[in-house]
Amino acid sequence: MCECQVYGRRKIVKAFMASSALAGLAPWCLSGCSVNPATGQSNFTGFMSPEEEKRVGNQQFPQLIKEFGGEYQDSRIKSYVTSLGNELLRHSETPDAKFTFTVVNSDIVNAFALPGGYVCVSRGLLALCQDEAELAGVVGHEIGHVVARHSAQRYSSGMAANIGLMAAAIGLSAVGAGSAGQGLMNAAQYGAQAFLQSYSREHEMEADVLGHRYMSRSGYGPEAMVNFLASLRKHSQLQARMAGRSEDAVDQFDMMATHPQTKERVDAAEHRLQSLKLANPRYDRNRYLDLINGMLFGDDPEQGMMKGQSFLHPGLKFGFEIPKGFRMSNSPSKVVASHPKGAIIIFDGAKPKGSGSMAGYVGREWAPKANISGLENFTVNGMEAATGETQAQSNGQTVNVRLLAIRYDAQQIYRFMFVTPRSQSHLYDEDFKRTTYSFKRLSAEEAAKVKPLRLIVVKAHEGDTPERLGANMPFNEFNPDWFKLLNDLDPGQPLKPGQTIKVVAG
Repeated sequence: MCECQVYGRRKIVKAFMASSALAGLAPWCLSGCSVNPATGQSNFTGFMSPEEEKRVGNQQFPQLIKEFGGEYQDSRIKSYVTSLGNELLRHSETPDAKFTFTVVNSDIVNAFALPGGYVCVSRGLLALCQDEAELAGVVGHEIGHVVARHSAQRYSSGMAANIGLMAAAIGLSAVGAGSAGQGLMNAAQYGAQAFLQSYSREHEMEADVLGHRYMSRSGYGPEAMVNFLASLRKHSQLQARMAGRSEDAVDQFDMMATHPQTKERVDAAEHRLQSLKLANPRYDRNRYLDLINGMLFGDDPEQGMMKGQSFLHPGLKFGFEIPKGFRMSNSPSKVVASHPKGAIIIFDGAKPKGSGSMAGYVGREWAPKANISGLENFTVNGMEAATGETQAQSNGQTVNVRLLAIRYDAQQIYRFMFVTPRSQSHLYDEDFKRTTYSFKRLSAEEAAKVKPLRLIVVKAHEGDTPERLGANMPFNEFNPDWFKLLNDLDPGQPLKPGQTIKVVAG
């Protein structure tokens, strides 16, 4: 039997083997180790073969792409990222593997890999990169996850832990420990689910090492990975400020977090630079900036757009306002606006099953099992609407939930869910009322005026400032901070005349 890292937990294995119902599977499970092609080490992958990885990737790829807004439709960018990915892949331990590289149509700064050779980066991440070398580090990192078979390791370890705990629960139940056994079963379910939510800390650090390896072998300056990881940390800090939290929150260890802190990754990457020095490193900044010049920035109008406190959907022809102090985020399926004190607004759409009253829709179709009080019909800008209130549990506390549905037309209903901590509900009454009555249809002329924002590469002029150049961004008081982030500028760092910079234009 090979010595797999995952089987430091011998007790789980013994519990697994102790169950007569499952004992037949134990020898196969314990021998399901494979040599990691990227590290040469032995890892447990017994519950997912390479063929199974490909099958899972094939199934999950279309669904995940859809969740992230679909593929970004720019053939030049697609070709560029595919070419870069294949170059990095040729310098990996599996140079002949077949990979699919995709840019997803999302402004969220993100990149991810699926088993079987699927690597995706968002256009939001492309906007944050300063040069081709930085993007190479990101793509190399995601290739590393696939080559090292991290998904197979993660899935197999989670299954083994789940089955081991299940066997232990069966044993407890057999000796009359009913409630304790059920509790352990619940822990097994939770543990496996939490394990599968993201890569482990070790896997993330290993993928950083591999990404550094592949980009350096391809001739890219290895310090570009350090620079981008530092930019990711600045991005997280800015996101924390925008959400009303302390910047330090991004570096606090969470016992359920599996990703290493970005600062830890930066420190490790800086340490590796000593062994990754290149004589003539590539960065290709001009080539990269030429590629992203004109790329969509922020929301795609086809998914609706945030502009200040407004959400406008020119395709579906509606719009509404959110209260000041709420931070809005948009996805293909819903809009979520959150307040630092815990209030949340969730907006989405639905297809009604019948043509009854809107109060009937809320009580019988939308929330048939909720105990809704105060159901009433009314109108919003000439459209039928209804609202009612109920309570729910969220993170261990009772919250008030106001449901509100508006009939846009015979085939379409739009819905708001206003969620507030029970003790704070009265604080948002007027804000939520204004949001409700702000919902309106857009005329063809109003919809035509909603134009996308684009990232434009220009030269700085004498007297240019982040405040002036960031004025077109959709982040209100945080516009100057976003401008600095996009251009990797430190606080107080002045712009130099002739300096190449990224700006956002409407």
